[in-house]
Amino acid sequence: MNKNMFDYLDKDCILLGLKQKSKKNILSVILDHLIQKKKLSKTDKNHILKVLLQREEMGSTAIGGYIALPHARIDCIKDVLICFAVSSEGVNFESLDQEPVNIIALLLSNQKEAGLHLKTLAFLARMLRDKYFVQQLKNAKTEEEVLALLDKQQQIAR
Repeated sequence: MNKNMFDYLDKDCILLGLKQKSKKNILSVILDHLIQKKKLSKTDKNHILKVLLQREEMGSTAIGGYIALPHARIDCIKDVLICFAVSSEGVNFESLDQEPVNIIALLLSNQKEAGLHLKTLAFLARMLRDKYFVQQLKNAKTEEEVLALLDKQQQIAR
């Protein structure tokens, strides 16, 4: 991935301390947060949520190791958007390993960005393979701490 992940992610795209227990509720809360931070339009929320849930019906995006990578390519998204959400208690994401998900890395991109979308998704999956790193993310207390951890891990994963 030639671009820096932080071209698509900033402090406003980090959510900590989520308490929702269902996949649909947690995705809805993440989208609400992105709307509040002016990263998404309120009018697009229902469509984006529907597309994300349709993708989940095809197969869970929970990849094991407490990680989920929900993603969608949607026309209303102008550029790539990444959002990291942390649930210390865990969410039932129907993970392959049957474990709850604590780290949700949401990826949204434009329909025309298939190559960039797949490269970004692969990069996120590679970056989140490190169990020690995932534990650090789960324990992070501030958005700045999450960004610092992501920055450090991004350098390793390149």
